[in-house]
Amino acid sequence: MTKRTGILIGFLALAIASRFFILAGPAWANFSPMASMALFAGTYFSNRLQAISWTLIAVWVSNLLLNNLLYTEFNSTFSIGFYSVQMGIFALISLWGSVFQQKQVNFLNFLGANLGAVVGFFVLSNLAAWFASEVSYPRTFEGLLSCYTAGLPFLKNSLLSQFLFSGLFFGAFESLKTRIPALR
Repeated sequence: MTKRTGILIGFLALAIASRFFILAGPAWANFSPMASMALFAGTYFSNRLQAISWTLIAVWVSNLLLNNLLYTEFNSTFSIGFYSVQMGIFALISLWGSVFQQKQVNFLNFLGANLGAVVGFFVLSNLAAWFASEVSYPRTFEGLLSCYTAGLPFLKNSLLSQFLFSGLFFGAFESLKTRIPALR
């Protein structure tokens, strides 16, 4: 394993640990580093398969921990923590990050990539929730709008955490790259 890969995996481990902010209370719902981590992995792992694999491993491990230690009231048995829609969305965000791999990391690219990740996650995850639950939301246009409306309160924390964690991940790695030639 190269020094670069080891440091990138260290960032992913920090993202897993950061998912436990939810312990601070329900106001922290959707304040999560996972979309930032997926974008970061896609941008900095030179191999797309590695970027997606490490992203999915990080999401899966954090789901395993949260579902079996914290959310036990929602899981009557052991949760394997693998949700195909969620994993698919994070894989797409990682691919989205790989588009920016060829570009210089600057403010406009950073802003566009992060807004795309948040909006993409919001649109796709709520579409999946609407499609999967005819009981909660009728499969009508009004039901879809109701589903998106119900998701709006979570969007604020998603936006805040996306820019905070991406700022930390991208900023720290770019700073390390200037000091450690093996990371370039």
